[in-house]
Parts: sequence; structure tokens; C-alpha cells
Amino acid sequence: MKTIAAVLALVVVLSVSSVARAQSSDVYEWGAVSSKCCAQYDTPTRITGISEPVAQVVTSNSDVYALDFTGVVWAWGQGSRGELGNGTFPEYSSKPVRVDFPAGVSIGSLPNPMPYDTALAIDTHGNVWGWGLGGKPLCSSETDLSHPTKLRVTGVTLASGAGDHTLFDANGHVYACGVNEYGDLGDGSTKPSAAPVAVVDLPDEPVKSLVSAWRDSGALMADGSFYSWGYNATGQLGDGTTVDSAVPVRVSTAASVTAVYQGGSLANNGQTIAILSGGSVWAWGNNTWGQLGDGTDSNSTVPVPVSVPSGVTFTQVATGGESSYAIDNLGITWSWGENNHGQLGNGSASGTDVETPQTIDIFLTKISATADNVAGEGNRL
Repeated sequence: MKTIAAVLALVVVLSVSSVARAQSSDVYEWGAVSSKCCAQYDTPTRITGISEPVAQVVTSNSDVYALDFTGVVWAWGQGSRGELGNGTFPEYSSKPVRVDFPAGVSIGSLPNPMPYDTALAIDTHGNVWGWGLGGKPLCSSETDLSHPTKLRVTGVTLASGAGDHTLFDANGHVYACGVNEYGDLGDGSTKPSAAPVAVVDLPDEPVKSLVSAWRDSGALMADGSFYSWGYNATGQLGDGTTVDSAVPVRVSTAASVTAVYQGGSLANNGQTIAILSGGSVWAWGNNTWGQLGDGTDSNSTVPVPVSVPSGVTFTQVATGGESSYAIDNLGITWSWGENNHGQLGNGSASGTDVETPQTIDIFLTKISATADNVAGEGNRL
């Protein structure tokens, strides 16, 4: 183990081999596990202690959360702000512990990713539960919640949180809570709000997915259009400028967007990566460490094509603080960008940047990334 002093990233990955794809798979993680302490893995490392098959794995900057097929949520990582959700405050737990929901509550999904030192879960009735550091991202003034608390939003089908804010798709409308320093709540202001505020200027149609990063937010609509808002110092909104926006702006892409993920960590950083309907992959924003995957280290305020190898089709993408990831149609995992804490999962933490996608030795079905670390479910090669 190594002590981590800076804000680090965590990526959790679900992986299955082509042979065992229909069978149960294992949970893996790599990179710097927790923002303040405790562990670093340079290759995907198997996590034990979850008693049931896992349906979903997601990250916050400091913890990993797994939802099993019985509706139980498991947590591991940092716990000093109550992030484990079991009534305790340990500095760190490497073993998954069961999150303590009230009797009768069954969880249907986990937002991907989670806010800073904070966790969220959506139950099977559309209620949202939160715990950990809390405060405004949980639409509340309460902090250090060591047990899940029901939030003031209902009818929720989608959610996403990062940094100090959270987005919700509730009863067909998008709402946000949080600090809002750069307009990341999307209500046209930069005023913080501990009560849900409506995101303005989105099309009147269903939302396919919500995404978020340090001070950024985004909504992928059912028609394939993608809107983003918030911090834009390195072009992560993709609108051709570096001007922050407190209202959603539409990103111009060559085809409709089918999947999208935002990343970023602290000021002067942040990027977005998307898969288009024709199968091509595009990215925009900060590229200091090669995280756009276009073979350069130049930032871009508009989408640029990721250098996907010939014959390879990416079906999922993710991006953390300064690194990006993809899963192809065979389940092979790819990574690129910064590698100062082993977050590329290639067996080193040399700090050598990788500017185009490279394979790592694990098969995945899903992936979640936050800040500069990594984790998930599947099988090693």
C-alpha cells in the first residue's frame, strides 16, 4: 500500500471473459483508492466479500459502491465522513460492507458517478437516498450522514453526481442541487441551492442519461442530442469557447450521441467523451495528459476523433480526472491519459502519459471512473 496525499481518482470496472460472459463475474479495481489515503493498485485487483452476484458498480472520488441482484448495496473505501453508510466512520475499509438502509427498502440503481465523499442510491419506488459528506449535493444542510437518508425528490429514474452537485431526472424533468459556483446546476444562476432547482432550456423530451464531473453537468436526450453546462476553462462544454455556462448548451456532433461520460478534477481540468450513432468516438476539453486519445496533448473546445484502432468498436466509454477508458464489443478494456497513480491499469505508475488507447488485461461489461483512480466487475485475461 502507498499513502496518497493528493486528490486521487477511482475507477471501478465490471469484467467478464468471452467464455464466462453469461456466468457470474468478479469485482475489480485499480488506481488510487481514496482521495486522502490508503491504497493504490497498478493492475486490476479482485475485491472479495460481496455475497451475491453484482448488477452495478460505481465510484466516487474516495469509495466504490456495488449493487447486487437482491437490491443490497455494498461499499468500501474511505469512511471518515460516513461514506460507507453502515453507521461507522473508519478512515478506510478494504472489505465491502453492507450499506444499512431502513427495513423494506430495495435499491434499483446507483447513480454513476457519485458526488465528492458522498453516496446516492435510487430505490425501486423512485426515492433517492444519500449518505456521507452530504450537504447541498444531497439537497440538504446536513453533513456526515453515516446512514442513508431519504432526499426531497421523488419519482426519480436517473441521477448523477460529482464534485459538490447532483442531477436528478424526476417525473420527466431535470433538477439539480449543489454549490453551483460555475453554473453547474443549470438554472441560469451561480447561486448555491440545498433545494432542488429546475434545469432550464433543455428540450421537452425524455432524458436518456445524465452525466457529471467536478463542476460540470450534462444530459443526453432521447433524440441523441447532448447538452452540457457549468465549468468550461478548457473547452469541456464542447461549444467552441472557454466560457462557463449556467444554462445548457448543445454540443455539435456529426451524428447523434449514443453514450457519453464527463470527467475532471479541480480547476483547469475536465473533458467529455462520447460514442456517436455510427460507432465513432469523439472527445473534447482538457488534453494535457492525452486523455482525449487523439494522439496529441492539445486541448480542444470542439469534439475531436479518438484514435480508435482499425477494426475495433468501442461500446462503452468513461473518463476520470486525467485518464479515459473504453470497453470494446469483445469486452476488452482500453485506457489512455495520465498514469501517475496506476489508473491506466497497465502494471505501472510511471507517470508516463499515453495519448492513444492501449489495451489492459481484463474483460469488462461496465466501467465507472472518478478523479484519478479506477474499479469494476468481471474476469482477468
